[in-house]
Amino acid sequence: MKLLKLTILALSATLFAFNANSQNTKQGNWCKMDQIIQQHMANNPNAMDEFMQQRDAFNKNSTNNKKPFTYIIPVVVHNITHSGGTGYVSKATIDGAIDRLNVDFQRMNTDTNLTRSLFKPYADGINIEFRLAHKDPQGNCTEGIVRLEHPSSADFSDGNKGVSYWDSKKYFNIWLVDFINGSNPPSYIAGYAQFPFLTFGGGINSTYGVVIDDTFFGPNNRTLTHELGHCLGLLHTFQGNCGSNCSNSGDGMCDTPPTSDGGFGCSPTSNTCSNDANGPAPYNSNVVDQYENYMSYSNCQNMFSENQADQMRSVLNSTSTTQGLAQLMTTGNLAFTGTADPYGPVICKPIADFDYNKDYVCEGDAVTFTDQSYNATPTGFNWTFTGGTPATSTASNPSITYNTAGIYSVTHRPSTSAGNDVVTKTNIITVSSLTADYTSPIVDGFESTTQFGNDWIIGDSDDNFKWENTNSIAATGSRSIRLLNYAASTNEQHIDYVVSPSYDLSTASNKDVTFKVAFAQKNTSNTDRLMIYTSTNCGASWQLKLPLTAAVLPTAPTHSNSFVPTSSEWATKTMSLSNIGTSTNVRLKFQFESGGGNNIYIDDINIGGATGINDLSSIASFNIYPNPTNSSAKISFSLLSDVENLSIKVKNALGQDITHVINGQSFKMGKYTLNIDEEQLLSSGIYFIEFNADNVIKTEKLIVQ
Repeated sequence: MKLLKLTILALSATLFAFNANSQNTKQGNWCKMDQIIQQHMANNPNAMDEFMQQRDAFNKNSTNNKKPFTYIIPVVVHNITHSGGTGYVSKATIDGAIDRLNVDFQRMNTDTNLTRSLFKPYADGINIEFRLAHKDPQGNCTEGIVRLEHPSSADFSDGNKGVSYWDSKKYFNIWLVDFINGSNPPSYIAGYAQFPFLTFGGGINSTYGVVIDDTFFGPNNRTLTHELGHCLGLLHTFQGNCGSNCSNSGDGMCDTPPTSDGGFGCSPTSNTCSNDANGPAPYNSNVVDQYENYMSYSNCQNMFSENQADQMRSVLNSTSTTQGLAQLMTTGNLAFTGTADPYGPVICKPIADFDYNKDYVCEGDAVTFTDQSYNATPTGFNWTFTGGTPATSTASNPSITYNTAGIYSVTHRPSTSAGNDVVTKTNIITVSSLTADYTSPIVDGFESTTQFGNDWIIGDSDDNFKWENTNSIAATGSRSIRLLNYAASTNEQHIDYVVSPSYDLSTASNKDVTFKVAFAQKNTSNTDRLMIYTSTNCGASWQLKLPLTAAVLPTAPTHSNSFVPTSSEWATKTMSLSNIGTSTNVRLKFQFESGGGNNIYIDDINIGGATGINDLSSIASFNIYPNPTNSSAKISFSLLSDVENLSIKVKNALGQDITHVINGQSFKMGKYTLNIDEEQLLSSGIYFIEFNADNVIKTEKLIVQ
């Protein structure tokens, strides 16, 4: 089943992105560290005190100084997506995000002038430089970026970090994902980190690093700055609330006044605690909240404090193999990771990848392909397009036209002076004929597995669960199609779809589509839905026609076991296609979006009010070519069983019989090719070829030029 990235993402990005330039007053626990700390404290009420004690002991045992040398941190970015190349973050965005880190931590950001005069004396930076690794763990040339398609990106947590991980005692790991475990707007999780201390963290181990929702990542976003602060030992400014004095409240840093909330607003008069001058504080009286601090939730962030900078230096200077980062900055490790001076651009061999803007097109349409190679910026390109025009290209992002129906593969071979790589994506472009497969009215009961395999398109799958033809149950006849949603993971969002052949609706008097569906929930909280779409351009774009949400989709009571419907647990659904009733090329898409429920079944699709339950089970294929034609055309067909009475008629646009190709003859099972209008008696115009095999009828359009 294909994983679904919810459309609410665009809205969430607007509501919860914390960038360098805009204000944001929307509440939400966007940093998961709150949740992590709360879970620890629920298990141990003294956990916060233990954290403070452990941090103080750690600082005493660390060599803390403000020497002018630069702390160099080798970085690897693991860009993980569940949606293929369309979900990857560009190298330019990653480079910009690393630049933002270095600017913010060194206090070279352009908005330091927005730090209020009260806090400017205590604003500080550290000489730290985050550098993308230029050597991977095997010593190969790298740009410090790993790209991986994996379903865990839709619901990412610590348990998934192993899908792409480099030794955290040699590299600082950043994971970019589609969704973080537990994200549920309005409490949206933009990112989370891990403390270097054993309390609330576990030290420098295989899960140490930062996880960021890719929506909140980039040169104009400070989520990564905030989360890196946690990795270097900083709490939220509001973590300990007001307390009794500045050293045991807030974040325990006396030059960041304690606050009692995240400070989403940027009100200059906000003052949520009154103990600012209690303890070893630099302030002589109660002061306003320091919303400028990177460790708040404010959108006015522009500073770390001196105490915070000292804390981060303690972590950076520590040689502890379990809790210190000095091991990353040894001469040997900088050489191992390719981050030692002189550090500059590196030319590696690319790792080939690409994206494309359409999966489905009509004959004559174009598809644009985009190079998504990583590990290097390619300087040369060598594309091969089966079935495309042109068939090859040396452009970086070529546009290719497909003139003949079929399913086609693409090969991409990018190169640099360091070498080349190649990737072939098989059967990715589906090109449909401009002439519909069938003319309504028609019924499809899925009785023929061959017909289903030839006519229907099954959506790309990320696991073993997808739409399939089955003889386990049917509304009528002996077969239906089903999706075994019962066995799919309930912790992830999935999408799976099946696309119909094309239908000509123009001559049908009835523009309705009916079908039978059977579905059960596991429990009433399940959110599964079936969405039915239509396309008039061969699947290049889709319009939602009938949404069957969790409130209306179930046709049976909840089932705790794998659901197989009884005869009374099917429901008939109807949708009108009157708004596209003149279309000569319509496809339907049945898209199931899982939400923890049970299996779903579909049967007896009726297009245009066809009568009876017969379908096209005796006919495996039926094609006319060339079409359009200016000479005699041919009809090719395959029979899955013997036919007693076969008739092939040519009709005009008014439905009148013009001639017969075959008139009432018997045919054995097999494949046949016959001529149409061999004497070229048909004048220019539109005709319909009616294929009737024992009263099972298919119709296709023929254009004579």
